[in-house]
Amino acid sequence: MIQSYSNIEIIVYDDSSSDSTLEIITKISSEDNRLKILNGVQLPEGWLGKNHACWKLSQQSSGKYLLFIDSDVILERNAVASAVSEIKNKNADLLSVFPKQLIKTFGENAVVPFMNWLLLSFLLVRLVSSPKYKNFAGANGQFILWKKDTYVKTGGHSAVKNEIVEDIETARYLKKNGYKILLLMSNDLVSCRMYNNFNEAVTGFSKNIYPASAMPALFFILNVLFLVLSNLVPFILMFYYEYFIFVSLLIILERIAVSHTSSQNVLINIILHPIQMIMLLYISVRSVYQTKTGKSVWKDRKL
Repeated sequence: MIQSYSNIEIIVYDDSSSDSTLEIITKISSEDNRLKILNGVQLPEGWLGKNHACWKLSQQSSGKYLLFIDSDVILERNAVASAVSEIKNKNADLLSVFPKQLIKTFGENAVVPFMNWLLLSFLLVRLVSSPKYKNFAGANGQFILWKKDTYVKTGGHSAVKNEIVEDIETARYLKKNGYKILLLMSNDLVSCRMYNNFNEAVTGFSKNIYPASAMPALFFILNVLFLVLSNLVPFILMFYYEYFIFVSLLIILERIAVSHTSSQNVLINIILHPIQMIMLLYISVRSVYQTKTGKSVWKDRKL
């Protein structure tokens, strides 16, 4: 989508793409001189691919702000203008947005919605944006807008070059050191289809969910187990004890509120709530195993 914010340069890092990416962006760059192509280089030792690509892109930028987005992110006309206005008005060092997740298949619906449920129910987005609560930090690598001065001063992606969840680690570092970060919902200005099917969703979340927690493995699993059981067991016990009817209704109301805020299908999330909770537990255990054994992969690349 063409942006209302016109003072931009677009730099695409082609990291040995095997599809038609290079052909497409080459054609576009011949028609729009704001688009530049940066050819990938061999990954240096100690770096992960995305972090290195972002670092190389930052070195080619001439602007006062750096906006990093994934290739599958869709920006509405006023997305960039709104983000720049917000970071300026709030005098923030970094602004990150959780896009509206586009979910099309049953397999995606069984997995993807629990991400926003976790974020909005337990991360407490407002506290992330408050400098008072240094223990609450978060960001989403799908859309991160940096003040370039801050990026250079803190080292940007070079400071988290070997981190799988570089967005979360960046947010933690910035907040711990007194920088101001903003974490917002997209309000339909930014959207993304994270995964195309069930297997992609399971693989994607498996590489991220445990590293993002920054918890010891056993403590993490026990927390997730408690969370899952506390959101499933009341629906069984309500047939035996009236009190749990009230608890079950509170769980449903929470799902309605989060689904509405996330622009997700309320009815589907309520119906699939048990499946999503079971998948949360399965993916969490899988994530711990893959992280501890060094078997985390993404797009056929070992991390």
